[in-house]
Amino acid sequence: MPTYNLYMGCSVPANYPNYEAATLKVAEKLGMELQYMEGVACCGSPNLRAIDYFGWLLVNARTLAIGEKNGHDIVTPCNGCFAALKDVWYHLKHNEEDLKKVNEELKKSGLELKCNVRVRHVVEAMYTDIGIVAIKERITKPLDGVRIAIHYGCHLLRPKDVTEFTPEVLDELLRATGATVVEYPLWKQCCGATVLPVNEDLAVRLAHDKLKSMKDAEAEFAMVVCPACGNQLDLQQFGIKESYGVEFNLPVLFYPQILALAMGMSEDEVGLGMNRVPADPILCHFTSE
Repeated sequence: MPTYNLYMGCSVPANYPNYEAATLKVAEKLGMELQYMEGVACCGSPNLRAIDYFGWLLVNARTLAIGEKNGHDIVTPCNGCFAALKDVWYHLKHNEEDLKKVNEELKKSGLELKCNVRVRHVVEAMYTDIGIVAIKERITKPLDGVRIAIHYGCHLLRPKDVTEFTPEVLDELLRATGATVVEYPLWKQCCGATVLPVNEDLAVRLAHDKLKSMKDAEAEFAMVVCPACGNQLDLQQFGIKESYGVEFNLPVLFYPQILALAMGMSEDEVGLGMNRVPADPILCHFTSE
């Protein structure tokens, strides 16, 4: 059974305990041992980076050093946390001067970072360590023919040389559940989540355009792997109704929720009722065992 350091971050447990619960349940079914990291802090993405770059390096280096000390890869279900940890790891791996400065501070806490730990999104670990074949073997209620559009998220894919994540990973993981991956023109566009605090009108427009692109492509559901993206595309549908007079009624689900349902778990187990746009219509698509 592979064991991982689980860096849950702030947003998932605070805003989406259903995402957290589904991730844990799916991991258990797949034989993945997720150990919550202790003594770690917020990744600070993206605000801390903008106001205190070295502080941002240090707080994430500390998390990396704790993971390194524990001896397991770090996995996270949050795109922002994933990007912050990967970005800091990449920077310090290639910048000896900053790594030295960081370690001088970490030494005060009895820590040292050698950049030997790996950081991955939890779905990436499912894909690479468990594998599509093994995942398919655990599907008991396939979502045959259900049309789902994937929102990958900016921080998961860019910059590619840092994240080392490709869209095909999520495509294959979703297809493993039996669902159909819907292609739509604006699949690379930002959902607007990080813009919301500074320009609400722009953030709403970005979400509107994204959801419209999905609906025009005849998607029945949207899939995300990031709490900020999930919140923006789900909750912002009410803002879109107010600003544009349009109701998309497009349920937004996290991948572990979809996978858990396809594994035969109940709607209560995956917290389907917590979605702002009712997601229960997905239950109608299951084939009989």
